[in-house]
Amino acid sequence: MTLDYGLAVSPYQVPAPHSRFSSVGLRNGQVKLLSFQARLFDIRQSADAVPLHRRKQHVICLHHFERPMKLERNLDGRNRRETSAKGDIAFLPADAPGMLRFGKDDPEQLVSYSYLVFEPSYIADLALSNGIGGPLDFIPTFSTPDPFLHEIASALASPQIKDPAGNLFVESLLNAACARILHTYASVRYPLSGPPRLTDDQLRRAIDYIQDHIREALDLGSIARAAGLSAFHFARLFKAATGDTPFQFVTRARMERAKELLRKTRLPISDVAERVGYQQPSHFSARFRSVSGCRPDAYRKSTGR
Repeated sequence: MTLDYGLAVSPYQVPAPHSRFSSVGLRNGQVKLLSFQARLFDIRQSADAVPLHRRKQHVICLHHFERPMKLERNLDGRNRRETSAKGDIAFLPADAPGMLRFGKDDPEQLVSYSYLVFEPSYIADLALSNGIGGPLDFIPTFSTPDPFLHEIASALASPQIKDPAGNLFVESLLNAACARILHTYASVRYPLSGPPRLTDDQLRRAIDYIQDHIREALDLGSIARAAGLSAFHFARLFKAATGDTPFQFVTRARMERAKELLRKTRLPISDVAERVGYQQPSHFSARFRSVSGCRPDAYRKSTGR
């Protein structure tokens, strides 16, 4: 049996009042974040186990169990009984057969986990664009702690203020997740090495590009190309050089430009918002307040304009 985790459905269909399921599509559906929660009792009423199946996608299963939970997992022909806890992940490569059965824990215990689902072509294309040739040999992995991937999934799931740099935020997180997969859960032909740091010239070109395109919907690939680097390595090196992620830096640059316009001009707030890349003044005001601690009109008033 083959399961398509790219569909916005849960592998467990649990029609119970305490169950919850959500799906977030990212990168035009090439990546999805599925979240699931139900009582162990309700899961057992619906199905004794996830039957042996193959996945169409690469799946990171992130465990959010508040208490350790016993699992029996068959993965790529290997069987293991394990006790998994919050902060663990299992990496389930596409086409690797797998089966999961929950142990005899407290039936009232909440089973809570997420799937971070990648289309194989998404990771393969990202790897190839960074000099990592195929075929890629992914390593099926039983439950193991991985707080880094949990942090990424948590950030992807967090509600964000609508922002023209939102894609930049998501791209940076997904690139970091893919780098983690290729470094830890795959055997690759070439090591994941890049330049040790940004040169002064590369950093200047990246910052100049941001400033020159501040009113546009900036994306990670465009900024990285301006610096002469792949997006894969750029975000990490940029943060090392500036102390900010590209998303944080772009947001800060937009707010500094907005402050300058608020101080030096009498432009309406809507025009200021547009000049720093926000089509919706309400989204601009929310971001300005989150960064500066006050609304744009209050800031302008405090400067005497």
